[in-house]
Amino acid sequence: MLAARVVECQRPPGCHGDGGKGNRRARVTRRERPGGLVTEASEYDRQMPAKRPLIRRTVALAAVGGAVALSLKALSRPRPGAEHRLMDWDAVRRSARARSGQQVPLRRDQAERLAARYDAIAAEMVPLIAEVCGAPPAAVPRVTVLDRHGFIDANLEIVRRLLEPAEEMRGPIPETTLTALGRRLTSRYVGEVLGFMAQRVLGQYDPVLMLPVPAFVPAAGRAGDEVERPPAALYLVEPNVVMLERGQDAPPEALRRWLILHEATHAWQFEAHPWLGPHLGSLMNELVASGIGEGTGDPEPRGLTSEALRRMGVAVAGQLRGIGRLQAIMSVLEGYSNLVMHRVGRGHIEDFDKLEAAFHRRQAERSLIERLILGLTGISLKMRQYDLGERFCEALIAAGGYRLLNRVWDSPEMMPTMAEVRAPDRWIARIRRNG
Repeated sequence: MLAARVVECQRPPGCHGDGGKGNRRARVTRRERPGGLVTEASEYDRQMPAKRPLIRRTVALAAVGGAVALSLKALSRPRPGAEHRLMDWDAVRRSARARSGQQVPLRRDQAERLAARYDAIAAEMVPLIAEVCGAPPAAVPRVTVLDRHGFIDANLEIVRRLLEPAEEMRGPIPETTLTALGRRLTSRYVGEVLGFMAQRVLGQYDPVLMLPVPAFVPAAGRAGDEVERPPAALYLVEPNVVMLERGQDAPPEALRRWLILHEATHAWQFEAHPWLGPHLGSLMNELVASGIGEGTGDPEPRGLTSEALRRMGVAVAGQLRGIGRLQAIMSVLEGYSNLVMHRVGRGHIEDFDKLEAAFHRRQAERSLIERLILGLTGISLKMRQYDLGERFCEALIAAGGYRLLNRVWDSPEMMPTMAEVRAPDRWIARIRRNG
């Protein structure tokens, strides 16, 4: 049996923890064992924190933070002589073509024969648009038949045209390792999205939107204020049309009539309303220019400064505001075309119900990978917005017929906000309140 006894130990005055008040006594517990005393930890020792591990962690974190700071400084250091580019378009094209899955290109003579056939279909279908629109378009572009690589090349030109102002703004920003890495990642992403879309898109109308170069871009960096506008274009992507026709047993003639009716409606929207193209171009211009419109104030920037980063943050906030307005207009554009396609098509296209069932099966049979890609790229969100747009149009017809519906084309102010697209009664109340 062990016996314990308490021994009083005396510490010198001024020792740590005594506040300099003189001798303090600490209680130390000792236990008697055969052969001598064994001293256990004192109350004083038990109250002292273990500081060495904390110090080691603090030093380690400081070292890691310093290394990260040095790395970021090195990555953001300007690289003199490096090319200033927003995108690597050759890399975009390579990624898109590799992703498209095209094996056999469409021969030129075959594409021309198909285009002539589709022009004849368009001549029959376009006048029918007047049943909803009130008047057919004065002119519709000739149909251009593309394969998947042709679709990629056409849309690369569209994207480059739309991003030209952003390329102009990119010029003053110094090239760094970080900007080069961002360009590689962005180019790969855009290429993958274009390649995926090349497998899915059936038809497309290109109104040839041309964004103005922002006023703050130096005159020396402008390609010229007067740029010849290429003609609008109407595309059908033949391999995808054939795949839908065969995969879902869709009636071939009815399918092509339906698609041409949809794209011809887009032609009416832009050709009959000259304000629409410039208005969309202005909104898109805001997306690339908002927050940077004041310029850097330095024609020869010396680095990726905190002020430049601040401006980028302001730009993102401005872009988010503009996206809502742009999405509302796009919802109306696509929803209205779907409405025409359904209402006119049901009365004038044979096997319409069979054709509509084929489209529903196509949507229902998307693979998990397809749905994941559609979700990650935001395409599925856009498709839901198009459904919202068609429901918006249906609500306006129910409230005031085609006359009320077609007032959305009167001016930019008549276009709904995204909140009004979701709640058509708000738009109807606003229009009636304003006469």
